[in-house]
Amino acid sequence: MPLRSLLLCKQPETVQLVDRVFKELSIEVEPCTNPQEALGKLTNQRFEAVVVDDEDTAAAVLVLDGVKSLPSCKRCLGIVLAGPQTSLGVAFGSGTNLVIYKPISADRLRNGLRALRVLMGRRPFRQFPRLQVKIPARLNAGPNIEISALIVELGEGGAALRLRESVPAIGALGLEFVLPNKTNVITTSAEVVWQDVRGGLGVRFLNMPSTCSKLLNEWVAAQTIPKHRNVPRRKLPSLPNSF
Repeated sequence: MPLRSLLLCKQPETVQLVDRVFKELSIEVEPCTNPQEALGKLTNQRFEAVVVDDEDTAAAVLVLDGVKSLPSCKRCLGIVLAGPQTSLGVAFGSGTNLVIYKPISADRLRNGLRALRVLMGRRPFRQFPRLQVKIPARLNAGPNIEISALIVELGEGGAALRLRESVPAIGALGLEFVLPNKTNVITTSAEVVWQDVRGGLGVRFLNMPSTCSKLLNEWVAAQTIPKHRNVPRRKLPSLPNSF
């Protein structure tokens, strides 16, 4: 049974993009352009998620506050499509579970939805697989600001991390880590794509040095090679002599 989401957004292009990507991942979208309409639907219908565009901050906060107060939305998750200038206090101030940062793209939505599925207690989508790992990492969020993190999913173009404190979504972060059974340090700039309420952070790699990119790609490829088991041949029973 497909999941259902309500989308509060006035931008037709964003509505079309969200609708297309969500439907790819078996999530239906009910679009709304004003908060009163959205609250009416939330009162009378069941949704697993509510997505709001923070372009109209007052409307977004009104709907997210309604999600917290309506009995019909007890298990509904709040998602904010946020501009890079939006503070985390505003983004997570109304019980938001997930923030996906603008500019909104299909890949950003898909990566954010992976986190959404985990928050909903469902298996992540496998259409865009990443390796499940536990790799210690270090984030550089500015002058003399270093944050310890743990990479829990890793792919050639990005990663999902767990950390104990929030990081700003403005500008690029520095990221350093060492792959398992390797000694070379991989360094790259990283752009924040999404954050969730549990300390999860999704990043996209930017301007990774070619030597680091080659090392990462080779390691990922080696981990994803199917491991075939040697299955002994079964001896076919002899046919009875029918002559």
